[in-house]
Amino acid sequence: MTLSKITTSLSDPLAWLGGVFLGGITYLVQPGAAFYGLWIVVACDMASRILTESVNHGGMIKAIKEGHIRSDKAMQGTFIKIIAYFIMCVIAAQATRIIPYTTASGLVANIIYSVLFFVEVLSIAENFIEAGVEEFQWFKRFSQKKLKSICDDRETVTSESNESGIPL
Repeated sequence: MTLSKITTSLSDPLAWLGGVFLGGITYLVQPGAAFYGLWIVVACDMASRILTESVNHGGMIKAIKEGHIRSDKAMQGTFIKIIAYFIMCVIAAQATRIIPYTTASGLVANIIYSVLFFVEVLSIAENFIEAGVEEFQWFKRFSQKKLKSICDDRETVTSESNESGIPL
């Protein structure tokens, strides 16, 4: 019974197309712990937004009926974010093929994943604060501080490079 299902699947062109597509995606992003962790946090951000809308509008069913939670509204912003994050994940993964030094390419990938991670964590904290959970204020400050330290270090290096006459 199982062998016949495998044979049927192998003869289906849609299955082949799906396999090639997933293989291409896997090659492009080279998924690892950071990749999966980022997408888990993205899903948590979406869940926290739904929870916030539910709390602020008298429950999930009422928020859906009043149009505060809509699939088209959620997909509009989320779709662009998913595409942008996916492209950044491809850049992070392909840095290992472009930059010949393992440490440097790993640093590029770590910076990309760190920035995206802390952007999502900040968004989650803001969602919960909006829902009335004030205990997340410290989490918001922590995420903002980490994002600022990651991004400010790069700006400092850039401005120092410009002052020294080294072209960027």
